[in-house]
Amino acid sequence: MNMTVNEKLSQIKTTIEEIKKMTANLGNDNALESKIKEMTKEISRLKKGIGESIDELDQILGEEDARS
Repeated sequence: MNMTVNEKLSQIKTTIEEIKKMTANLGNDNALESKIKEMTKEISRLKKGIGESIDELDQILGEEDARS
């Protein structure tokens, strides 16, 4: 699934907000800790995808500049 950079950033923001809500209510609940770990992995995956998107954009812009 190809997401735009803005979609990826929006998903990261939503995930971070969910983590903040959970940690505010976090006791020793293993289910919440597991969910937080899962969301942290998702954030890392999205950050990697954003980095790759930025690299692709840089490459495209560089190729366009070379043609100019």
